[in-house]
Amino acid sequence: MSRPLVATGSAALCALAFAAAFAACDNPFALPPATAIPFDTTYTLWSLTGSPVSDPSAYDMVLQLIARTDRTTSFDFALDMPDSLGDTIPLLLPPGAFGLPRDGGLQISKTPFDSLNYAPDGGYDQGAGQKLAVGTVVLASSRTQSCNYSIVHPLYAKLLVTAINTAARSVTFRMVLDPNCGYRSLLADSIPPSN
Repeated sequence: MSRPLVATGSAALCALAFAAAFAACDNPFALPPATAIPFDTTYTLWSLTGSPVSDPSAYDMVLQLIARTDRTTSFDFALDMPDSLGDTIPLLLPPGAFGLPRDGGLQISKTPFDSLNYAPDGGYDQGAGQKLAVGTVVLASSRTQSCNYSIVHPLYAKLLVTAINTAARSVTFRMVLDPNCGYRSLLADSIPPSN
């Protein structure tokens, strides 16, 4: 009779040890702690049409660099300035607008650039271009990335159109990008708190 009591006691001890170990791991599905500081930068993109192919027209949020669309399809948005009825209207386009996978997207924000502290987690248009003017604020979500095991999330950024040069067919942006996978902080110069 004592044998079943020992087995029950061992099972209870193992169950208690498992529960303690699981509790110590917190949430295995949570984002890893943020380690990078969101940064504030300025860059210029040139139109896909009407500018030299050597001028970069796209931005890769994952690698954090401007990109040429003749060399890669790994980008999160690209600029085009098609002529429409004699007007040159700058458009910022997500990859889905080019028939590429609809992963990531763009949305116009009515909130002033400096007042945007966090990116929304939804509402991004994955297939249509966003019309730009000086002062336009655009929110961008990147292609999804593996953050923690099988958990995938995008990177987030806010962009402010600071200049449009129709003669050069270019647009200059100010951007704050959070390089931490899944974090939506748009505050430059400080590591975001854990979600």
